Amino acid sequence: MGLRRLFGMGDGGGEGREPAEIDTQITSLACLPGGPVTADVVIRAGSRPLTVDHLNVRVFARCHGTDGELEKEGYQIDRLDCSRHRLGLEPGAEERVTCRGRLPWETPVTELAGQALGVDVSLTTQFDWEREAPVLDLDFLHVTAPPLYEAVFGAFAGEGYRVEGSHLVRGSVPDTEYHKGLHQVFTLTDPTLGVDRFAELEVVLHQNAVGAMVYVRRADRSTYRWGSKPRARTFAVAHHEAGHVDFGPRVRDALEKLALMDA
Repeated sequence: MGLRRLFGMGDGGGEGREPAEIDTQITSLACLPGGPVTADVVIRAGSRPLTVDHLNVRVFARCHGTDGELEKEGYQIDRLDCSRHRLGLEPGAEERVTCRGRLPWETPVTELAGQALGVDVSLTTQFDWEREAPVLDLDFLHVTAPPLYEAVFGAFAGEGYRVEGSHLVRGSVPDTEYHKGLHQVFTLTDPTLGVDRFAELEVVLHQNAVGAMVYVRRADRSTYRWGSKPRARTFAVAHHEAGHVDFGPRVRDALEKLALMDA
């Protein structure tokens, strides 16, 4: 985000005294679910010594609750491992700390083939282990959709359904093995079809290291609780199939069965 002045931290706050500064720099060239994420935290002491009790860099996402309200507290997806956690800096000294981690497979994506998806995933930097400690720097983290996502949604596009956007919901997909208690809902639209053939769909990809289960249902934008939404059809896709297998038949089969089930 650029050097951020930390007034009142190690500088005494007096006139003519330089405050401490912090800058978290995301160094990963491209972040993907299941892939590495790296960052450097640059800390510069001001006019007085600066003590960092515990350098804490975490990945957070903003989610909707099942009531539809956007939660104030972010959902912690991961915590990065920093090369140093406790630091003591003399006046004017500067330290650069490398932090790294691996995003879980269930990490939401923020963009699909260059299209922003409307979700907020960020790196937060604090000088204390406690979650309630002040966030001193916040940087938006771009998480690109993997090839599997592009192949699946390309198959939906072949049936006329294109991704309009997405949102995150706090809560896991029922009857699945999960490690994170959130899921990303993609809204797909095709206004040419009319209300008689699903003008809007909701698609959820529950991803792991092997592939993903794809859940398809009629869209209900006013409902966020999974069990209260319309019933879904599912089909499986594998990472190694992306770019080599046409997912069109699976999408068409799911849509046909969904129409019968939803009649």
